[in-house]
Amino acid sequence: MVNTIQLKNTMIEIYVGEYINTEYDVMVIPSNSRLLPSGELRCNILRAAGSKVQVECNKIINKMLTIPVGHAVMTTGGNLKTKYIIHVAGPKLNMPKPGKKLALATWNSLKLADETGLNSILFPPISNEMIGFNAQICADVMLPTIKKYILEKNQNIRNVTIVLENLPDYKNFEKVLNGLG
Repeated sequence: MVNTIQLKNTMIEIYVGEYINTEYDVMVIPSNSRLLPSGELRCNILRAAGSKVQVECNKIINKMLTIPVGHAVMTTGGNLKTKYIIHVAGPKLNMPKPGKKLALATWNSLKLADETGLNSILFPPISNEMIGFNAQICADVMLPTIKKYILEKNQNIRNVTIVLENLPDYKNFEKVLNGLG
């Protein structure tokens, strides 16, 4: 199941499927502020990417100490088919202004990919389930933020994809995506 819309020269798509074994310029993975393995998706990606990626994360943390919520950093993709990984510190629902922080995490991921000259970016629903957000909240925040970035700032990104784990999550995103066009 795939649904797409075109905004300017960028396609935004959603589908239910595989996240790790995909070929995009960059994939986004939610992270904690110390870039340590945590959460099923992050742990699975880091395991598949190999130890080199965690070494890169450790070097970033040695310089920055922590990644503020909503901010993003990039490493190589290690052993993945994806060239790069954007590690974004996702918000928790019980934080002040969690929606704004989720929008910031989405925006900063797009900005980092765009400024690096990358053409395709793959997102999960950032902060979904594990730290309190559900797919509807993610869809309501992430998709309008992606639209705003594409219409106002985008230079290089031609494909933005959100991969979902199940049909109910897909339906939440589909409803919002169809309303963007």
